[in-house]
Amino acid sequence: MSAAPHTAEERIVGLIARHQAELHRYVLSLLPDRMLADDVVQETNLVLWRKAADYDPAEPFLPWALTIAWYQVKAARRDAGRDRHVFDDSLVEILAAEHRVADPAEGDLERALDGCLRELPDRQRQLILARYAPGASVRELAAERKQSPTALSLALLRIRKALEQCVERKLAMS
Repeated sequence: MSAAPHTAEERIVGLIARHQAELHRYVLSLLPDRMLADDVVQETNLVLWRKAADYDPAEPFLPWALTIAWYQVKAARRDAGRDRHVFDDSLVEILAAEHRVADPAEGDLERALDGCLRELPDRQRQLILARYAPGASVRELAAERKQSPTALSLALLRIRKALEQCVERKLAMS
């Protein structure tokens, strides 16, 4: 009895969590300052969440998210333009172009994971989405659910393992 995420925001939260590492690597490749890159990633997450209703689930998430990240990088670079340690714009364009080349397997993985998330029982799907919501922690979720952090961590481990096996099965079939 599993269902798709009820709202666009729930879907986006799951996608943001799933692609956080790729977003961070992309932004860090364009901004030499790790602290600034971290700020830009957080700002990108916020914009992605605000634009959740604009995202077309039929399209791959990562290229859309990277485009938004690109605009956030440009805004940060504009704001830091007085700093003498800023990459030349042509270099940033070249680096960004390298990341725009889409990996066809990325879409397959994303579709498989989305399908597996939909197959989870509602309670498990809500738990995994809540865990990877921005700012969420195991300790806070455990307190909300009146569970020990250890018990919640074990439940999350089982859900992630089930998702991993489901994704592997779906990718093997395609």
